[in-house]
Amino acid sequence: MKETSRTEKKGFSLRRVNRVMAIGMIVISLLLLFFAYRITDRFRNLRTATFNYIDWQRGAYDLQIASDYLTEQVRCFAVTGDVAYLWNYFEEAEISRRRDKALELLREHLGDTQAYDALASAMKESQALMEREYDSMRLIIEARGYDLSKLPEVLRLRSLPEGADLLSPEAQEELARETVFDEGYRLKKEAISQHMQRCLDELVLTTETLLYADTASFRSLLRVQQILIIVMVLLVLSIVFLTAILIIRPLSYSVDRVRADQPIPTDQGSEEFRFLAAAFNQISATNRKRREALAYEAAHDKLTGLYNRSGYDVLLKNVDWSTSALLVLDVDFFKSVNDTYGHEMGDRVLRWVASVLRDSFRSGDYVCRIGGDEFSIIMLRTHKDHRDLIRQKVEAINAALSVAEEDLIPVSISVGVAFGDADLSFEQIFEAADSALYQVKKTGRSGCAFAE
Repeated sequence: MKETSRTEKKGFSLRRVNRVMAIGMIVISLLLLFFAYRITDRFRNLRTATFNYIDWQRGAYDLQIASDYLTEQVRCFAVTGDVAYLWNYFEEAEISRRRDKALELLREHLGDTQAYDALASAMKESQALMEREYDSMRLIIEARGYDLSKLPEVLRLRSLPEGADLLSPEAQEELARETVFDEGYRLKKEAISQHMQRCLDELVLTTETLLYADTASFRSLLRVQQILIIVMVLLVLSIVFLTAILIIRPLSYSVDRVRADQPIPTDQGSEEFRFLAAAFNQISATNRKRREALAYEAAHDKLTGLYNRSGYDVLLKNVDWSTSALLVLDVDFFKSVNDTYGHEMGDRVLRWVASVLRDSFRSGDYVCRIGGDEFSIIMLRTHKDHRDLIRQKVEAINAALSVAEEDLIPVSISVGVAFGDADLSFEQIFEAADSALYQVKKTGRSGCAFAE
């Protein structure tokens, strides 16, 4: 309070300071949002460049892998003559088409670059190599006498290499193996690898150029953002300091009193603060009385005074079900009471049933009305040895309800009982009790049954 007085004497206006601070915070916040957007944009560019490189590299590798796979299959076919290798070859070449897809990917993004030209050259070499591979496969087919009509069209239409029809089957197979294992074949494979390496080198160079430019801009934006954050932190610290000096100290004692649920002294602070303290004390006293009334009403049924569904739900969470029992019951043929005698008589009957239930159980048990003519009782410290006691209580209740007071209508109740268990959830216990209640209704009502 002393600091506040000195500040007021110096003409220090908290309102003016707050206005200046607010304007400063808004300006800095807008700048931070702007630079955050720019940083996000640069980061998006970096991520896009990185992902593009990964996709392009994967596409380039796919062409190399597919070419090597075709080589492996044609060589295996040349050595073993197993037609499965031939079909694997054409599945890759005509169905999977990894080489063609890789080339299409780079054409879409890098159509006019050296990287694409290198990949296209590798594809051209790979396609040229296929001519040798077709010759090798055609020779094996001829040597082993395979039925051409069952093989791919490109092989059916292909003629044997010149002079190969004059060779013996063994010589044809030998020529087929030489075609895919000789020095010429190896040199073409090396040419494909060289083009692939040139493509990868160009991809790295292109990506590095993009990343360098975006990284430099990203770094500059981050530096500006850091400065703005420092200024924002200083502003926040200034606000915290002024708030502590001009507001928190005068209120701290009053806060302690509020936490202790005690009245706030009205002889401290400014006139406005004393007025607020007196108003708070009056409102607090009124609210305390209302809370007590509302708490009771929230947990109790207005008609019967028993716990209502809300109170019942709260009780369920605080019951040790390993030593408790749940009784679920309703009034037999209660609908006919309402239909025949009216809802006013139905309400009187419900109050009568509630009174008999309350008087029939221990003060520590919870008697609840959970809706309409449905009631539930939670019996604490109860176990299966108390079956006879519970049955006797139900019989006594039905005996009391069979003798109508004044002009009430005699009624009876049906009860389902389930004993709690530490291994069972409440839902399982309730279902068991409800099933037991259903059994009572099936066998004539006005009684109780126990869930097994």
